[in-house]
Amino acid sequence: MGRRDFLALGVTGSATLLAYALLREKGGAVLLRPPGAQDEAAFTTRCLRCGECVRACLTQCLEPASKDFGTSKLWTPRFNPALAKCEFELCGRACAQACPVGAIRKPAGDEVRIGTAAVARSKCIAWNEGKACLVCYERCSYGAIEVDSRGRPRVVPEKCTGCGACQNTCVTCPDPAIVVYPPGTALESGGGGRGN
Repeated sequence: MGRRDFLALGVTGSATLLAYALLREKGGAVLLRPPGAQDEAAFTTRCLRCGECVRACLTQCLEPASKDFGTSKLWTPRFNPALAKCEFELCGRACAQACPVGAIRKPAGDEVRIGTAAVARSKCIAWNEGKACLVCYERCSYGAIEVDSRGRPRVVPEKCTGCGACQNTCVTCPDPAIVVYPPGTALESGGGGRGN
């Protein structure tokens, strides 16, 4: 390998790492599981890391978890709303059907809960700048986002499935002002942190 090839390899590697970092930043470092995944301990024990669910996903919103989530979770499927909304109602829960060991089970009816969205008021255009922006409200097909008298979005946790439509379409860059968090995550309220 000559000097020119070595430098080209270094530039290519740096560009790849930068692109990976930018893509991760858009989706955040939140570990969301596919709809119907078992509790985390049972899921990581049972999952073969075969990638069948990722390949079966019609919207391509699943990806293998990186080492950033720990070695025990490496290559397990992760739902990333930055890639696409989870269309679990339309796809027939293809990820669950593809799972050869039942680590992902087909949830019955209204039991689907991937997570819950929360608005980061300090990032939200409507909350922080007082400008009209209701993209998340318009994209939510579950009525889980309501608008207050000042035109600011608020998540109704009981209605939110965590499908990621709001996060995927949020216009705040590079980080969305509305993010889906795993079930059981304590969501803060107020101006500076995550709020509903």
